Amino acid sequence: MTTPLKLTKTVDPQGRSVIRAAGEIDLSNAETFAAAFAGTTGPLVVDLTEVHYIDSAGMSVLFTHAERTELIATSLLSPILEMSGLTSMTTVREAEG
Repeated sequence: MTTPLKLTKTVDPQGRSVIRAAGEIDLSNAETFAAAFAGTTGPLVVDLTEVHYIDSAGMSVLFTHAERTELIATSLLSPILEMSGLTSMTTVREAEG
């Protein structure tokens, strides 16, 4: 069963937009994920620590914004981000804790 996608947008102490995603990012909700990036300018942090699954539709959204995005991911997603080549295009750091 698919875990619904939940998105939260905030601003960090450095003034960067932060998008926190929880659940699964797939073809059924990639447009919603992409819409969360709308209206953000400058550096962006995307926190994927509560994402359990991401497919190519979700990855496409990340690639679109890679030049200005820092990703936070768990060890579950890190191999996918590395194999896709995304780690060579943007900063990816593993979640603390």
